Amino acid sequence: MPHRNATPQRIEALQTLHAQAAELGQQIALALKQLKAQHEQAMQKHDSLLSYAQQYRQHLQAIEAQGGDWSKVRDLRAFIAKVGAALAAQQAEINRLQTLHAEQQQAWASARQREKAYELLLAQQHVFVKARQQRQAQHEMQEWALSPQSQFSTTTQQPTRF
Repeated sequence: MPHRNATPQRIEALQTLHAQAAELGQQIALALKQLKAQHEQAMQKHDSLLSYAQQYRQHLQAIEAQGGDWSKVRDLRAFIAKVGAALAAQQAEINRLQTLHAEQQQAWASARQREKAYELLLAQQHVFVKARQQRQAQHEMQEWALSPQSQFSTTTQQPTRF
């Protein structure tokens, strides 16, 4: 049983491992925060590109309806295709960030679980050490109570008067 090995060194080692797990959890949480900010920026960029594409499609439709210059229509279609490619690339970036976020979220949950496990082990070790100290103190009290020096002598001494 691991409790029998409870020592200050073991507790110190568990405290070190707990601190490392907590630090890792904090680092992953920071990375998650940064990923969230990157994801928000990527979504904003995607929305902007989507808006530009819509505006240029409407502009293209207006030019086509008016029977505008063919070269202008061709250039506008090529530009809209480039915006479409940028949208696809941006969506791929959003998907990449979402995947990375899910992986980091899982890593954070694992680190947090490990941190909690060390907290539990430390608490168990502290409880065991305290119980052992109490048993030792009780044992010492019993030994003292049973030792011949602790017994009152049968002769009573009268206090001396001055």
